[in-house]
Amino acid sequence: MVLHVVLGALLLLIPVGMLYLLDRKMLGSFLMATVRMVVQLLVLCLMVWLLVRYDRWWVNLLWAIAMTGYAAFVVVHKMKDVKSAMIVPVGIGLSVGSLFVGLYLLLFSLPSGSAFHSRWFVPVIMLLLGHSLTTTLRGMKTYLSALKSDEEQYEFKRGNGASHLNAVMPFVRRAFIAVMSPTISNLNVTALYTMPLLLCGFFIAGVKPINAFVVMVILVIGCVAASVLSLVTAMWLADRNLFDSFGKLR
Repeated sequence: MVLHVVLGALLLLIPVGMLYLLDRKMLGSFLMATVRMVVQLLVLCLMVWLLVRYDRWWVNLLWAIAMTGYAAFVVVHKMKDVKSAMIVPVGIGLSVGSLFVGLYLLLFSLPSGSAFHSRWFVPVIMLLLGHSLTTTLRGMKTYLSALKSDEEQYEFKRGNGASHLNAVMPFVRRAFIAVMSPTISNLNVTALYTMPLLLCGFFIAGVKPINAFVVMVILVIGCVAASVLSLVTAMWLADRNLFDSFGKLR
């Protein structure tokens, strides 16, 4: 095993050599990112191994809540000039999207046997949460930047008697389009990138091809539904943090 790891790691000499010749400043960042990736994968593998080994429903649920909190922190951290109070609405949004859709799939669509069985619960929730994190980050960034850059449009609608919901709806539409446009584009190439990797995992686990195909289609649909539900919930709950009691943007 050690020899195989060393032989595999030797392939890093290719990008390291090119960076050393072309851009040595980026070499340190590349090596640090590689080390962080290895550490994160190691922690993730140990975590998943423990979850599958002990397989307790309450442990799985606590793990899902903890991962959702961490994902919310990542989203808020990557959004500049955002108050830490936004972690709560974003975290609830990610929880609603990933857990609600995940439990729905595990209970009614996937042959899991038990909704909280680690072998199904962990990968399904991780897949939905990862997709929701990316789309929620993109949608919230678009929503906040649109509100700040076009605040006059919001005030104009409010000044002409529009309700708060009607005034923010154009900005919600921008955020929704910012999420759905790449999602629609990615659906066209899902069969070329994401699906082959997951299908190989299913085949290695001994799943029949037709069953693997059905599960993949269900999971892709679940990712889209979870991302939209997470974003809508996060924007709705973040409203109190973004606007005061008079509907004025903070």
